[in-house]
Amino acid sequence: MVLFQKKLTDKLHENIPLDTERGYHVHFKDFDHLISRPVVYSNRGFGMSPMDQGLRVVGTVEFGGLENALSKSRIKNLILNAKDMLDGLPEHKDEWLGFRPTLPDFLPIIGPSKNYKNVFYSFGHHHLGWTLGAISGKIVSGMIANENTNMDLKPYSSIRFA
Repeated sequence: MVLFQKKLTDKLHENIPLDTERGYHVHFKDFDHLISRPVVYSNRGFGMSPMDQGLRVVGTVEFGGLENALSKSRIKNLILNAKDMLDGLPEHKDEWLGFRPTLPDFLPIIGPSKNYKNVFYSFGHHHLGWTLGAISGKIVSGMIANENTNMDLKPYSSIRFA
């Protein structure tokens, strides 16, 4: 999605500095039984969650684009933290990145294009896309229908990067 959004806004001659926030994940197969619910260790900056596939460990992010290789040091840090907290973890099964569209001010773009009033945006929610997607869609549908809102939407305008 990040690549599509950037290509679209570039074609529409917008100046939106969209980047990719890359979130790291490590998976320990069949070890979901070690904890009963998601746990976040804020002082170490990572979390763990039991999943059907096993134990998922997450927590480190970076701005790195879509093309750069996965950072082995970030993966190693997640593994070391998890093994320090939970005895008996085996070698991890897999590792991957989740790509999230992010803007420098960490606010999404919500609203019309500055150049095309019939084009509406709703992107750049970084790692809160699933959380904020529904309310952003509701806001945009209201904008398209010319409904009034009690929200100040200027901070989310694409014009802020003009």
